[in-house]
Amino acid sequence: MQSLDQDYKERLQGVAELIQGSDELAAYLDEESADQYKLLQDTYEPLIAELYQEVADQHPLQILSLEKVLINPFFEGLYLPKILGYSVLRAELNEELKSVRPLDHFKDILYAISSSANFDVIKQRIGQTVQFGFAISSEIWISNLLDGVENKKVKAFLQSMRLDKFRDLQERKLLIDRYKKQFAHSNYFTAKFPSSVNELKVEAATLKSFLLNRIKLNAPHDSYLSELNALISNQDFKNENEYLELLFIIANFVQLGEKENSTLQSTLADLRKSQSNFNQQYFQFLKKYSKDALPFGAKSDRKFFEYLDKSGQDDLIKYYRLMETIHAKGFVHDDVLDAVNAFYSQYEGMSINNECLRLAILRSFHQVIDNLTEPEYNSFFELYKTQLAYINIFGNSAFNQEMEFMSMNYVQKLLAFYKDKRSKEYQDVKKFVSSHFTELEFLTEKEVVDLFKIKRKKKAQE
Repeated sequence: MQSLDQDYKERLQGVAELIQGSDELAAYLDEESADQYKLLQDTYEPLIAELYQEVADQHPLQILSLEKVLINPFFEGLYLPKILGYSVLRAELNEELKSVRPLDHFKDILYAISSSANFDVIKQRIGQTVQFGFAISSEIWISNLLDGVENKKVKAFLQSMRLDKFRDLQERKLLIDRYKKQFAHSNYFTAKFPSSVNELKVEAATLKSFLLNRIKLNAPHDSYLSELNALISNQDFKNENEYLELLFIIANFVQLGEKENSTLQSTLADLRKSQSNFNQQYFQFLKKYSKDALPFGAKSDRKFFEYLDKSGQDDLIKYYRLMETIHAKGFVHDDVLDAVNAFYSQYEGMSINNECLRLAILRSFHQVIDNLTEPEYNSFFELYKTQLAYINIFGNSAFNQEMEFMSMNYVQKLLAFYKDKRSKEYQDVKKFVSSHFTELEFLTEKEVVDLFKIKRKKKAQE
């Protein structure tokens, strides 16, 4: 965690002074109505939210310091429901969907809300969050938390959020999934960078989540480059699987400075020489994250390839030289098909090398087919020979199923768009699917007939 910059402290102080001197607060204190507090909230929470988002985007390691400032009573509890939610969303969960560590920050914020003079209006916005926090915590921890609440009315409210149904794993999962959807596009992630092996074991999952989410949000990494460099260069970590996974994420997706790039390049070179299973572990990483909404592709492939010593001709170099050919010429090019076939034939069909290649080709198809509009259906038709060629090269049922899935999705999209069965477009689609989907083994002849069967309307009963 980093300390909050002085500039942010001064700006927060300015917001607090605005709140304390405002007519909205005076009116609320005079009437103590929920409507007046809502007006106070609508007027000043946007100022806090703007500052919070700036810290989250540009200086994420300062988030906890920022949240601790916002607990101050001068902010009248504004924005506390939000950061209470963020605190539970950051929890690392085990297989039972329970937090692996006590939610101390959640507890601190909840105590601040509980002791607020504005609790009665704030509690209307925290019910589901408290249920979430209690659902993923142990019974002993919740009891200890409640013991620290002196106000009987507040304690009764919190006790009512302790629902027995969330003892059930499936109910907890439904609650967590439902709750997370509300924050799907929010940036509230932070992390602690480890300096020892013990800290690495404890913090690795949170740090990984932090980096992956910032990558997905396309957020900058400049404010913690020194922490990244210290992590990359830590020799104590070199035999830890968690460290390798973090290195691979950084090498593929995190934009570094010149100093950090040099450190990472030398570190990867040392690891490739000292660890005989390095390549295998890297291919396992590619497989694990292939469907994790990460921006794998030409940019990440070229970024990682830049770090590698290319003097040898091991599996990793061969794979990335093939990726270079694919990105340079396109996956539909005949030269690429020949190169893919040559690479694929060197290994067993179920080898991790070939599995990663199939996943890369599937990504290429997805990038095209998933982004085709309905009027571009001829471009989809033109992919037929390429689809058939890769199906024949790979001879893999999982690959075929994924090709069928994305192709049928697009066909269903076309049929929903071109509803006039007499139209040229509908007939084009019908002709193409009837001719080629059986050859690709996406559909049987009966399924093709059923797909385009005209459903007769039932006669209205008298």
